[in-house]
Amino acid sequence: MKKILCMIIALATLISLIACSDKNKYPPVESTDEEKKVMMTLKVGDSSYEVKYELYRALFLNFSEEYDGGDKSFWATAASETAKAEINERILSYAKDIFATIEHAKAIGFDAYSKEADELVNEYITTSVDGGGSAVGFEGNYDAYLASLKEMNLNYSVQTLLYRYSIAYEKIITYYAGNIDPDNPTPGATEGNLSYTRDQVKEFYLGESCVRASVIEINAEYIPYDRACEIRDEIAKYTSATAALNYAIGHTSGNPDDILNGVLIGTESLDKAYYSDVIDAAFALGMNETSKVIKISADNEVKYWILYTLEKDEAYFEEFYEGIADVYVSQKIGEKLAEVKSGITKIEYTDAFSSLDLSGVSM
Repeated sequence: MKKILCMIIALATLISLIACSDKNKYPPVESTDEEKKVMMTLKVGDSSYEVKYELYRALFLNFSEEYDGGDKSFWATAASETAKAEINERILSYAKDIFATIEHAKAIGFDAYSKEADELVNEYITTSVDGGGSAVGFEGNYDAYLASLKEMNLNYSVQTLLYRYSIAYEKIITYYAGNIDPDNPTPGATEGNLSYTRDQVKEFYLGESCVRASVIEINAEYIPYDRACEIRDEIAKYTSATAALNYAIGHTSGNPDDILNGVLIGTESLDKAYYSDVIDAAFALGMNETSKVIKISADNEVKYWILYTLEKDEAYFEEFYEGIADVYVSQKIGEKLAEVKSGITKIEYTDAFSSLDLSGVSM
């Protein structure tokens, strides 16, 4: 439960796995002039952040099939105007999430572009290429690693931006939530700077900012999207929650505990750069309803999630209080980041953005 709902994205978990590695073992790959073109500039406080074509492209290509069904010529037609407005709003929102996190990290004393961050990025890349801990890696094949990025519509520069974002996110979590593990004490562990009471946690749990849902995970490497949709439709047919969830356990790779007991999802408790569709789906559902199949891309893999909403009762609160408190802390951290994001109100678009032909956007 804690694994899913703590505000730690998959990439950030590498921090605890990385050993000392050779600096710059794998050399940076320079972006092309086209990739470095600035689409828009976001301004918050005294800071400015550029959204370059390479980041815009990555986000566009990961969303576009929902609108064009795989036919890129759609974006050259008059019928695409509404879709263009919608996809650009999503891209802007995701970019704001990334840079709001980097900006807030500065407020707690961490610079995502510092020497410390540079060293962590290099270690991330080394671990991703070589493997280590839970990271499978590419057996030292840097070209294969770069090819895998391209398959996810990323280039080297965007990947390192996401790493910096991950590092900043982890620093924020540690600052507010602390990093003390009672089951595995470590030297240097610290208390968090965010305090709360049991009553505050319960108010959150019972309130409208929190949903309890079964998370039904499907391995996209082995099960195609169409089959995932069939499984989703079968789950939705059951009138009994017990029967629906037992079927899900038998037909998915999800954690049985997360399916039967459910997890909590807050309006701001998950990393929106990766899980905004999950949050939207959770809060759009009624009791004992089934979400659509949600595609999630993180940590060099793709998976599908299906949500099934459950009742928030007293028994669940008493049994899983510790995990609920973790989600409460994540929610409060998310609210702080959302406040920074809402402050990004000055957006300057460039001629490169205005003249961009979406039908020609490709890796």
